[in-house]
This record gives sequence, structure tokens and C-alpha cells, in this order.
Amino acid sequence: MASSQTHPLHTKMLMPRAGINRAFALVYSCAILALLYHHFIGLLHSASMVSIFLLLADSVLAFMWATAQAFRMYPTCRQVFIEHLEHCAKEEDYPGLDVLICTADPYKEPPMGAVNTALSVMAYDYPTEKLSVYVSDDGGSKLTLFAFMEAARFAAHWLPYCRKNNVVERCPEAHFGSPDPTRFTETDQIKSMRERVENVVKSGSISHDYITNEEESEALSRWADGFTPHNHPPVVQVLLEYGKDKDVSGHGVPNLVYVSREKSRDSPHHFKAGALNALLRVSATMTNAPVILTLDSDMHSNDPQTPLRALLPFRSFHGSKTQLRSVFTGFPWDEQG
Repeated sequence: MASSQTHPLHTKMLMPRAGINRAFALVYSCAILALLYHHFIGLLHSASMVSIFLLLADSVLAFMWATAQAFRMYPTCRQVFIEHLEHCAKEEDYPGLDVLICTADPYKEPPMGAVNTALSVMAYDYPTEKLSVYVSDDGGSKLTLFAFMEAARFAAHWLPYCRKNNVVERCPEAHFGSPDPTRFTETDQIKSMRERVENVVKSGSISHDYITNEEESEALSRWADGFTPHNHPPVVQVLLEYGKDKDVSGHGVPNLVYVSREKSRDSPHHFKAGALNALLRVSATMTNAPVILTLDSDMHSNDPQTPLRALLPFRSFHGSKTQLRSVFTGFPWDEQG
């Protein structure tokens, strides 16, 4: 306990605009009450359908405004101190983290976008044994599965490269696409992977020259006659497994799992909500991590310490025991392009 007091994991400060927000809310509330009172008095003197509808409309709008004020009443600014975490907990005490990534049509959402997102989170500064990445392919496309097979091979080079060079932007496309990238052998490898994936997507088929082992051939053979994006059995393929697969430096790699849920034209699928439900069921069966991060296919991470920044304000570390409340947090998203 003394350590957590000496080395705080985070601080919280009330933002200056809180006073202005509260004053505005008070004045605005008085105006709304005056308007509703005016409508009510009007109904007492001469009730009409128009006045009734006006009262109902303004009441609904007032309710909608009131329910949106909670976060404006207490806006806070948090600062985390990741460097203090070593004084409060060991890496083996960190909670497990399951990352859920959703993608769909490989022609509307290019597989390389999802691949870059997956590689950026697999390279997090987080204990490898605690990290698992699950990819939902709601388009049920073997082209997407092939792209992640290529990503699994590239990850063996990319993860140690990020550790060795202390890379901050751990999305391969963003890193190697910088104006003056340092040239390493990985530059050619990412270009080779991109070319192979784009050639496959463009042709719509996977050449036998691209299949390197029997396991890949067996996984892709599931796309037989009758397998369509809207009617197919479930596909769950473990592409990387911690404890079994290693990178080129001999370190373990995070779990990487491809999931394409079962679909039938006779059953509703609920779009992305249904895809996330399927990923939750698969992740709960395989790793069941207490912390879940959801990402879209084009939302690569640009900070390798994102998990710690999200966890520190809500988690208390006390030796080998941890306390975690049910919380939701969101990170700002900067759309490129």
C-alpha cells in the first residue's frame, strides 16, 4: 500500500471547463422548465392537439438533453505513470487481454488493413503469454484467411524487430511508409507480403505456390462447393499459439486465431454485433481474458503501451492480487486519409 502511495499509477484532475458546463446546465435547465411550464399553462386554458404535441415534443427533447449531461458535469483529465507500475506489480500479475478485430468483405475492407491492425496489437509492450488476438471474418473469405497466414509468418520477424529497435509506430504500413524509414530486411518482407496478398485478392484465387505446408492446404480446403459468404459452416483456425510457435529470436508469440462464424440464409446474423458475440464465445472458450479490446479492421494502434494506459486508471495492483471493476473506456480515433 505504501508503494502505491509513493508511486501513484495515475492522477485525476477536474478540468477547468467543469464550472462553465455546470453554470450553463443550470441556466439551460431553468429555460427548459419555464418552457414546459408555459406549455402546461396553455393546456389548462385551451387544450388542443397542437399544444399537446408541442408539450410532448419538448418533454422528449428535454429528457434527451438531460441524459447527455452526466459526463459534462465532471470532466476529468487523467495522467498515467507507466514507469511506476514496476513498483506495484510484476508482469505475471497483469490481466489477460483478448483483442477482437472485425472485418468483412475483402474487396470493401482490404485484408492488408486488418493484417496491419493485428500486427500492431500483437507487438504491444505486454506479456506475450497474456495477449491473444481474435479476427472475425464476417465475409467468410479464404482470401482473408490467406492474408492472416501470411501475417503469422511475418509476425515471427516483425515482433522481435519492434523489440530490438524500440519501434513506436508498430503498424508495418505506417512504420515503413514514413518519409525516411530506416531500411532493414523487414522492409522487403512487408513489401513481399503485401504483393502476395494483393495478387491473391486481385485474382480471387490462391495459387498453390503460395501454400507452404499441409496445414495451410487443409485449412483452405474448407472452401469447397457450396461455401458462400452467406451460407457456410463455422471456421476456427489457430494461426499462432503461445508455447508452440516462436519468433526468429526464440521468443514466444501471442495467440492469433481466425474465426468465421456459421451463417445461414434462414437465420438473422445481426451484422457486427453478431460477429462480436461469436468472437466473445470463442475467446471465452480458449483464453477467457478479463480484459477485452475491440477494434475495427482499419484501427491500427499507434502506441505500444495502449493496454497499460487503459488499465492503470481503473486497476489497482497489490502484489499478486488485483482488483478490477467492470468498466468501459474508449480511445480517440484519428482517421487517416
